[in-house]
Amino acid sequence: MGAVQNGKNRPPDPHMELFARFRRYLEMEEGRSPRTAKEYVLDSALFSSWYRERYGRPPRWEEIGSQHIRAFLASREVSPHRVGRVLASLRKLFRYLAEVEALPILKDPTEGVKRPKLPRRLPVYLTPPEVARLLEAAYKHRSPRIGLRDWALLAFLYGTGLRLSEALALTYSDLTYQDGIPHAIRVRGKGDKERVVVLSPTAQRALYQWLKHRNLEGHPTSPYVWSHTSGPNRGKPFSPRAVEAMVKRVAKRAGLKDWHRITPHKLRHSYASALVEAGRGIDEVKELLGHSSISTTQIYVHVSRKRLEEAAKALPDVMA
Repeated sequence: MGAVQNGKNRPPDPHMELFARFRRYLEMEEGRSPRTAKEYVLDSALFSSWYRERYGRPPRWEEIGSQHIRAFLASREVSPHRVGRVLASLRKLFRYLAEVEALPILKDPTEGVKRPKLPRRLPVYLTPPEVARLLEAAYKHRSPRIGLRDWALLAFLYGTGLRLSEALALTYSDLTYQDGIPHAIRVRGKGDKERVVVLSPTAQRALYQWLKHRNLEGHPTSPYVWSHTSGPNRGKPFSPRAVEAMVKRVAKRAGLKDWHRITPHKLRHSYASALVEAGRGIDEVKELLGHSSISTTQIYVHVSRKRLEEAAKALPDVMA
């Protein structure tokens, strides 16, 4: 969905300050990641721009109906997935306008618009041997310092199944130890919900090695676990964009298929898929991933092809 281009003589959108408040609310009160908040606000601003272009004036939010939402969506050629996100953004906007800005909005106009049925797709994930190749490629960087950093972060993401935003937000106060070894972490997930994730052996080793380096060379007062240890950004947490670019570079060096599509979130899928393959219960995986609904976790049951093959082969052969 492309942004609406403002004409040269068009005055600025009077709702920009409203959208700024909306974004602060999403980040500060709902605990949304900056990236998610930005997407919600962008979708809302696009709707506002479309309305001004079509009707010649800014929208009066309390007068917006489902017919306006449908017309906006019909004016754009977007995928069903994108339509779903736009509806989610506008639904959040109208709830904010009613509950926080106290506008007299009697009914959410998105309620009258059906979300498109999305095709059910299996999550893309790496097998354990592919993850091993990725980690090996990261460690063999020509700079030992960069190699350790990339290897540790990738192994930690795979070994915990954390969302990237959750990992980068970790501070030293979120760590708990057993016998001097990192044992578990307190994670703040979507909606600012907290959960405790017990570290797998892979995550333990990765975090232990990183903390040794981090404590020696990192900024002594920075609270962030995954932060720069040198340069002008010393002490600041890694940026999501930089980590995403690093994952693709390492995947390319590892010779992985479709390396340009491998993201930090694919490691989360890989973590969940490996646990299901190992026979762990769906309830356990749900809690570790921090899913609010088990239906979200259920998709990982369908990727366990090895177990399905074994189950099918267990049927007694009755053919003569």
